[in-house]
Amino acid sequence: MGKAKKPTSSKQDVEIQEKTPKQLEDFQGFKVLPVIMDENNKSVRHYFYIRKHESKSLVDEDIKDRTLFMLNLPADTTDRHIKKLFKGHGIDQITYSDSGSSVSEDYWKIQAKQQQQQLDDAANKKKKKHQKQQQEEKEPEVRELRKLFTSGSSAHIVFSTNDDLTQVLSMRRVEKKWAREDESVDQPLGFERYILAYDLSRPSAEDLQQEVDSFMMKFKADEYQKEREKLERMNQMDDDGFTVVVRHKKTKATDGTIHVGSITAEAAEAQREHQLKKKKELVNFYRFQMREKKQNELVELRKRFEEDKAKIAQLKQTRKFKPY
Repeated sequence: MGKAKKPTSSKQDVEIQEKTPKQLEDFQGFKVLPVIMDENNKSVRHYFYIRKHESKSLVDEDIKDRTLFMLNLPADTTDRHIKKLFKGHGIDQITYSDSGSSVSEDYWKIQAKQQQQQLDDAANKKKKKHQKQQQEEKEPEVRELRKLFTSGSSAHIVFSTNDDLTQVLSMRRVEKKWAREDESVDQPLGFERYILAYDLSRPSAEDLQQEVDSFMMKFKADEYQKEREKLERMNQMDDDGFTVVVRHKKTKATDGTIHVGSITAEAAEAQREHQLKKKKELVNFYRFQMREKKQNELVELRKRFEEDKAKIAQLKQTRKFKPY
C-alpha cells in the first residue's frame, strides 16, 4: 500500500495567514486606525477614527466623494503629520475643527468661510502690497504660540481622487508611525510653550511704547484725512449756486485745549429734517390732547350750526308776503 499524502494546509500556511495584515476594525460606523506614537515604545498607540464624510448639503458631489472625516486628533497635529500618515495618497486640502463644535457640523460651511476669506485676501492683496511698500520701517517679527487642538478634535481631508479615499478606507492594519517633528525655537511645546506664553503676555516697556507711538501716528493720519474730506465738502455749492455754510462744534481735547470741529451740509440738513419730523410726531401724542381736539371740533361745529340757523331765520323775516 502507498503512503498517505500530507494535507495541503500545513503549519507554515497557518503562520503565513496569521502574519497577513487584517482589515481595520469597525466601530460605530468608523474605521479604527491605530498609530504608534513613540518609536522606542511601540505599545504606546493612538487610535484614530476615520470614515467617508457624509453630508446632505447641496454641494459638489466630486468633492463630497473625496472627503475623509478623521476624529480624535492629537493636540499637536499639523498638516505634515496627516500627509505623512497617508503617504502615497494625494491630499488637496485639510480643514480642522475643534471638539467644541458638534461632530455633525456641516463641513461645507467651514469651506464657504475659508473660500470667502480667500476672496477677501485676494481683493486686498494689491492694497496690502502697496501699504507694505510705503512702510518706511519694518515691524519686528512677532513670535506666536503654536496652535494646539482640544481633545477629540476632528479634520476633513480632501484627497486628489476618489481612488485615494477608497484605498485609505480599505487599507490593512499595518504599523503606522506618527511623524516625529523637531520642536523649533520659535514654536516650542511642553513646558517651554508655557514660558513663551508668559513672555508674550508681558511685553517690555520699549515694545509697548513703540506700539503706542505707531498707533497714534496712524490715528492722527486718519483724523487729518477725515478733516480734509470735510473741508472739501464744505466748499461745494448746492444746485442753486450757493455755498452751503455749516456751523462748527467745539470739542475739548485730552490736553484741555479747545478744538473747533465741523459738520457737513448733509449732516446739518439731516439733523434739521429729523427735528421737524420729531416735532410732528409729538402732535396728538397724549390722550388728553386728542380729547381736547375732539371737544374743540364739536364746539366749532355747533357754533357754525347756530350761525347758519340765525341766517335762515333772518332771511325768512325779510321775505315779503305775496299772495298773488
